[in-house]
Amino acid sequence: MNKEAGNPAGTPEHPDTTPGVKSVFSIVFGSFKMHLDAAQKRKAYILIALIFTSAVLDVFGIASILPLIKLATEPSTIHSNAYLRYVYEALNFESDKSFLLFMILSVLAFFIAKSIFGISVNYLETRFSAKLAYNITRKQFNKYFNLDFHRFTAMKSSVITHHILNNPLSYVTWIVMPTIMLISEFSILLLIIGGIAWYDITLFLFIAVIIGPATWLIYALLRSRVTAIGEEMNRLFPQSMGSLTQTIGGYVDIKLAHKEAHYRDVFLKTQKRYHQLNMASHLPNLIPLRANELVALLGVVLIFIYAIFLTDNSDEAIVMISLFAAAAYRMMPSLNRIISSMMYIRKNMTALQNLSIYPELAYDVTSRTASGTIGFKEAIEIRDLSFRFPGAAQDMLKDISIHIRKGEKIGIVGASGSGKTTLMNILLRFYTEQKGGIFVDGTAITADNTLEWRNMMGYVKQDIFLLDASIRDNIVFGDDRPDEERLRQAIRQASLEDLIKALPEGVDTMIGERGSRLSGGQRQRISIARSLYRNAEVLIFDEATSALDNQTEQEVSEAIDSLSEVNKTIFIIAHRITTLKNCDRIYELSDGKVSGVYQYQELLEKVI
Repeated sequence: MNKEAGNPAGTPEHPDTTPGVKSVFSIVFGSFKMHLDAAQKRKAYILIALIFTSAVLDVFGIASILPLIKLATEPSTIHSNAYLRYVYEALNFESDKSFLLFMILSVLAFFIAKSIFGISVNYLETRFSAKLAYNITRKQFNKYFNLDFHRFTAMKSSVITHHILNNPLSYVTWIVMPTIMLISEFSILLLIIGGIAWYDITLFLFIAVIIGPATWLIYALLRSRVTAIGEEMNRLFPQSMGSLTQTIGGYVDIKLAHKEAHYRDVFLKTQKRYHQLNMASHLPNLIPLRANELVALLGVVLIFIYAIFLTDNSDEAIVMISLFAAAAYRMMPSLNRIISSMMYIRKNMTALQNLSIYPELAYDVTSRTASGTIGFKEAIEIRDLSFRFPGAAQDMLKDISIHIRKGEKIGIVGASGSGKTTLMNILLRFYTEQKGGIFVDGTAITADNTLEWRNMMGYVKQDIFLLDASIRDNIVFGDDRPDEERLRQAIRQASLEDLIKALPEGVDTMIGERGSRLSGGQRQRISIARSLYRNAEVLIFDEATSALDNQTEQEVSEAIDSLSEVNKTIFIIAHRITTLKNCDRIYELSDGKVSGVYQYQELLEKVI
């Protein structure tokens, strides 16, 4: 399994890049055990049984051709064979031709019924695969959103997107479905070969000597190339996606710097190679079709040579050619599909390996419930708190102690790198301290009550996350049954009433991607309203007004000040001292320590 310390991009390392056939199957079937629950396994067993039945019917379809050939070449067989004679007499046939026509139509009816059954099995395969893809996508989403904050932010967003969105589809489409195909086609091959061995051991040995080694040689020549293509495509796709995402996000800066051509070329460089590999991956799947045609033709040529030079029985040679042609007619497509399936599996082994990352985190994010152990009525205490980032040489925060009464407004100031945002991330429980702790009314915040603690908190930052949706959707934020009264109250407390009244569609107005149709101050107030809608008792403003002009900052600050009337406990991190004007206390951080505690006027005099 990948370890973030050694591989922060989150891409698994593959010590065995070209496993053999046995290893491939053990890995694939091992993944089935990991990704299929008990109900899905039962459905898989039923599906395999149906596939095997379909394979048996296919073999019977091939076998039914033999009596027709026999009857066409030797009509006397109708009367010499006890079973055929019984059917002939029981159905009162008057001529051999009419009986032969009946047999032909019977075989045709069997082929139609067999085809309908086969299509039904294929339909069940697709339904099973779609359900499996959904379940694996859900697990992948859970895995990455159950990661701790440090590991999650250490990964590239393009890698996370690739693992959640593309890998499940690649796994099901190019590993699960080909594996089902392999089971089906191997069943058909074994039944055909077994039937041929029972009917004519000479023909069986002939096929085994000609087709077996040729098929294995084709696969052996192609497998390493296909595996290498799959691994490089898995590496390039997140790079290409990341490049495009950054270019879209940097539209303004790129246009201003007139660097469109540069970033286009950076993106297209990986895309060009990716498309080349994608097209190259199709060639190994086409080669077996052509090669197996030559193998089949070689078999027919060898039978002719045998008939001409090694035997005087032309009838036996004709029957042997007919049998070989009938067997090849069904075996060649099976061999082609088997080799193609193996190529697809090899090409997409990286998808399977990517799905094996973090199996312990696949539980549903909604499976945890609040413990009911926290009640915030009096105070929050940050007590002797120290924190060090993984792998760091020294603590980022050192013995921080702050006591905050309910309803107070606390300011946090300090130079960049002093630990302000780190402290807030610990308050939000994205980081966990190594020493000391956070206590609410005397109760320590731990992993067991983190969910309940977060339910009390609202977070407003400089770079606000907004949905490409309506104002309503951005405030209720995932609440399927919004409380209209609570929504109106949040809008009023966040000073959004005038804005919404001025909009033709009111609260249902679409705000565009990342709030592109709103001003900076309006976006901030929507973020405040979102926290208030959740009944957050503790609000954290992390540089929330630093990107605003003075007038807009004043408006947002007034909205924040008005929250004091509803007894909200507020933390404000700010560079602009004016934002902290109405704070009860202002703590200054320096080198990870509290270096001073001030009233607003005292801090203003110190700065001046």
